[in-house]
Amino acid sequence: MIATSVKIFHGNARTIVKENTSLLLGTPLVLRLGFPDVVFPGEDRNELYIKLWSGDFPSVHNNTARRSVSPFMRGPGTFTTSNIQVAIEVRDALGKTVENVISHGTGEPNVSQFHSLVFLRNNQPTFGELIKLALPWKELPQWHLFFTFRYRSSRDKASKVLGGEVGDKPFAFAFLPLFPDGRAFLEDGSHTLVLYRADRLSQILPDTYLGGTPWLQNGQRLEQLNVPAELQRTAPMIRDVLVIRSSLCSTRHTQNPVLSDLLNWSQIHEKEALSVVLVKFTFVGELEIVKFLRDIFDSLFAILASSINQAGDMDHLVFNALVTVLGIVQDRRFSNFQPVLDIYIQQHFKYALASSHIIRSMNQMFADPTGSDNASPLRAALKVWHYIFKFIVRSRELQRAKEAGVGGGATAEHLESNFRRDLRSHLDEVNKMMTTTSPPSIIGTQTIALQRFTSILPELARIFSTVEVVSLATGFANTASSVKGKLAVWKLVMFLQLVKGFLFDNAQSRGILVESVVMWIKPHFGRFDEYTQTQAGDDANAMDAARVSWLESIRLCNTIIALMLDKLQQKLIDPEVLADRNALRQEQDNVDYLLSLLPR
Repeated sequence: MIATSVKIFHGNARTIVKENTSLLLGTPLVLRLGFPDVVFPGEDRNELYIKLWSGDFPSVHNNTARRSVSPFMRGPGTFTTSNIQVAIEVRDALGKTVENVISHGTGEPNVSQFHSLVFLRNNQPTFGELIKLALPWKELPQWHLFFTFRYRSSRDKASKVLGGEVGDKPFAFAFLPLFPDGRAFLEDGSHTLVLYRADRLSQILPDTYLGGTPWLQNGQRLEQLNVPAELQRTAPMIRDVLVIRSSLCSTRHTQNPVLSDLLNWSQIHEKEALSVVLVKFTFVGELEIVKFLRDIFDSLFAILASSINQAGDMDHLVFNALVTVLGIVQDRRFSNFQPVLDIYIQQHFKYALASSHIIRSMNQMFADPTGSDNASPLRAALKVWHYIFKFIVRSRELQRAKEAGVGGGATAEHLESNFRRDLRSHLDEVNKMMTTTSPPSIIGTQTIALQRFTSILPELARIFSTVEVVSLATGFANTASSVKGKLAVWKLVMFLQLVKGFLFDNAQSRGILVESVVMWIKPHFGRFDEYTQTQAGDDANAMDAARVSWLESIRLCNTIIALMLDKLQQKLIDPEVLADRNALRQEQDNVDYLLSLLPR
């Protein structure tokens, strides 16, 4: 009888081991076969899992040769059942065995060669054995897996018992490149390997067999393969096959060739080829992108600052790729990766000149917000507006630190003035877009801008003073003062977010916001007016929608007033405000001004 007990620990693994030393000291930590829900910068993992799954060995074994694939017909003869053993090792491009990269399991020492189980008298064994390969961190070596197949008999066992070596030569071999196209890593999944005869294995160079076909494609048969003449002469194919399954768990190597090209963009010297990579990158799978967030961001910003983009003509391609990545992180399916992005911006982002490129790309789209080439990318960019501003502001902080290191002075003041002017110019373009009334499709872009505007205010507060930020916010809100319908509801939601935010909590900006908010929401009070809130000829559904919009506007206005009064009441009883006569008078004036909205 086997008795098993299970005890569950909660928390960080290292902390758990430290707190339970007597129980867990020396216990190996086993990682899951896939990635965790979140991969933070600095959490490196570089492993390949290979499951030796099954084989089919129908060929006759006569201790000297195996029957060739040609003519792919089972001729008359006696078929014997064999005890097959598979050996796996990792080789480099020169055919040299890579030492100690294969692991049988956690806690076991790495080995250079793995030997499978041997099933007695079974030509169709199902192994189901899993091994792990420790991949290198720096280079992308042209490694390949090399499989050898041997027949085992009782004599082999006796030889081992007596301390001798098993001398049976392999009857076949197979190989599996880890980088089939020299760029991207081997794809996950099942691979049916092609076996070649190994009678003259010592005479076959890696260049010879690596030129052959390593595995069968889906639906492909052995007869359809073309074997190079030299390989066919020295090691013809046989009827046998081996099925393995591979699974990559790496933060260093990617299985997507486009992503691989982007991460190794410095090896691409032609601007046109790099442009194609940036365009194709927007179609890379989301799950593959989130595993390489830091490397992707580093590559994109490095392209911006590189000599290949000296004229800035690749800014829009890099910007679109950046928006694609930020949009994935923004998606609630990948919301766990938002802390990863925040950590990257604050701790790992190091491109001081990126802000000018980003602002320029945004302004180019705002110059023609309804154009066929700009409308969709602009809406996508506005959805991640706050992350774009985080990069812009962080870039300026890095640049400011460099300027301080070289003495600052007039040059630093000039650059700071230019940066602030660029941001104001960007916001002016946004305000201009908000006043556009045609075509009707512009409403979608304006709605997103209303939804996201308050999210960029904290970043603006790191560049401008509080009063200046209020001025920028009120300038944007004033451009949307005349909107109607659903857009008016989103406008009121923006006002509510302003009141909830840090600007209303600041004494300097609170008075300005009270006056502005009262002016903004005053037109939305009153009874429902069919003549002003509907149009002639509207059907019953349109009338109902207008009334629902009016009710929603009334509800939002009351919520805004209630929230403002609540915050003002807290200020009126604040000891610091009570001790300052001017501050108390200002808060009382704020309350009086706000109460003017209510009926007498």
